[in-house]
Amino acid sequence: MSIMWRCKCDCGNENIDVVGIYLTTGQTQSCGCMKKELEIKNLREEYENKRVDGVVKPLFKDKEPRKDSSTGFRGVSKYRTRKSKELRYRAWITVKGKQYYKSGFKTAEEAYYNGRLKLEELHLPKKEDHTDE
Repeated sequence: MSIMWRCKCDCGNENIDVVGIYLTTGQTQSCGCMKKELEIKNLREEYENKRVDGVVKPLFKDKEPRKDSSTGFRGVSKYRTRKSKELRYRAWITVKGKQYYKSGFKTAEEAYYNGRLKLEELHLPKKEDHTDE
C-alpha cells in the first residue's frame, strides 16, 4: 500500500494527491503545469521554427506512404470516374490548409511521379531551411 500526500504546487494549484515515493525520488515535481510549459516550448515553438514561408518542411521530408495507403504512394488516392466508373488515380497535397489536386492518371506510379512530385515542386517553398531537417 502506498502512502499518498496531499500537496500544493508552486503554481498555486491545491489538493494534488501524490504517491509519497514520487516525491522523494523527484518523479513528481508539479501538478502538471511544468509539463504544459515544456510542451508549449518544445512542441509549438520548435515546430514554428521549422516553418519556411508558413510551411513545416519536415512534414514533406518523409516520402514513405502511410501504412493504410491503398496505392502504396504518399499523396495518391484512387477514385472512379463519374460516367464510365473507370478506376483512376489522383495526386494531392495540402499546403497552408489549401488542397491541390492533379487527377486522371491511369496508374498510381504515374500519379505520384507526374502528379504528386509536380505539386510539391509547385506549392512547397523553394527556400531550404538549413536547421536540422
